[in-house]
Amino acid sequence: MSTQNPPGLADLRLQIDALDAELLRLVDERAALGKAIGEAKAREEGALKHDGAPTSLLRPDREAMLIRKLLAMPRKAASQSVVVRVWRELISENLRIQGQANGGLHLNINAGDQSREVLVWARERFGFAPSYGYVNDPAAAITAARDTRHISVLSLDPRGGAWWARLLAEPRVRIIAALPELSSGRPHALALASIAAEPTGDDLTFWVSDSPEREDKLVDALSHRGLAAEWLCSAQGLKLFTLSGFVQEHDERLKGALGSLSGVIGAAPRI
Repeated sequence: MSTQNPPGLADLRLQIDALDAELLRLVDERAALGKAIGEAKAREEGALKHDGAPTSLLRPDREAMLIRKLLAMPRKAASQSVVVRVWRELISENLRIQGQANGGLHLNINAGDQSREVLVWARERFGFAPSYGYVNDPAAAITAARDTRHISVLSLDPRGGAWWARLLAEPRVRIIAALPELSSGRPHALALASIAAEPTGDDLTFWVSDSPEREDKLVDALSHRGLAAEWLCSAQGLKLFTLSGFVQEHDERLKGALGSLSGVIGAAPRI
């Protein structure tokens, strides 16, 4: 009975080289499809909205469901984090190609002392294709996010004030991502964009209230209404909570006795 010798280092490196060449071919083919998709969107949906603004390239719902599908596939050695990072970059490159005619995407970072960490989290979520810059004023970051070519990423540091409550008065700007994306703990930053959230089957909804009740009392009140809530932060008499699942802005369970100024300000898919 003969036994086959394991491949030597040189043979293994040749296999890696062959796989690298095939990966490059596939990445290039995917990028070419991204260009075709951008052209198809322009033909079928129109390149402009009625108000003259470019349509948003972002589809956080579709991206999340794609990545979850990939993570559910069998793997021999690749970690979850590397799968997410690779496909986030592939998606980022596709969006760059699709958005070339309109200047692409731009990240606005408002994070104070956490600027370095927040930029890392933003790059992990949105890739390295978007340009970026720092914005000192949270209000300016929110205003920038009205442009569909911009994404604003703001820290949840309470010293920054209740900037998130400003979204109650914004007709289109909504939270679309909680950062860092792969953390199972509390979000430390939020990403905003001018796009309506869509349910993905595993989401976090963000809700604001000015109720004078203590945070734990509000959590209990929401629980009695069938909503699983977690307090996130408070500032300037306002409180921010996450609600488990995708909760509509006009959900009846959020009406009455939960504050005179309250509302849903967006949702983020979980990976």
